[in-house]
Amino acid sequence: MSETGPEALIGSHLGTDDEEVKDLVMHEGIAQEWELWSMIIGRTALPRLQRISESLPTMTSAMLGTADGLNLCSLGVPEEDVGRLAALNSSLFAVSSAQAEIVSSAGVVPGSAMVAISTGHGHLVLVSFVQPPLGHLLLAVSAEDVQLGTMVVIVRSAAEELRTWLSTR
Repeated sequence: MSETGPEALIGSHLGTDDEEVKDLVMHEGIAQEWELWSMIIGRTALPRLQRISESLPTMTSAMLGTADGLNLCSLGVPEEDVGRLAALNSSLFAVSSAQAEIVSSAGVVPGSAMVAISTGHGHLVLVSFVQPPLGHLLLAVSAEDVQLGTMVVIVRSAAEELRTWLSTR
């Protein structure tokens, strides 16, 4: 794997509290076998992404990935755009978190942060959650013709369901 792959996360620190940081970092064994783990997790998480569309019929895309920009699974994203979108989700979350830390005295707590973008006729909602031993994950969902508040509730609920499901694995 490259130095920008999952191995680059081992031992990296995204905050100052070592106790909080250790859950954000991908377990070394998973990072070393990333291709296998990502395939297994992606294939088994895909039906859970498909279930989002039951609550959100106007969903146009959904993606589960790592906060460092690696895709686990996606729906509604052209194959040639999957890697780019995973990287963009990571960048969007990082930039939004950095800005929030400047304007908010509370800062950003990984695992409870959300980013929303409205496009005029649709929205993108990006929710972060922490799932040891995988680390910091992002769920991004886009939909059209739906109220932003409705999307936020649905995507946060889906992220919590994914987190709970992954906890039992």
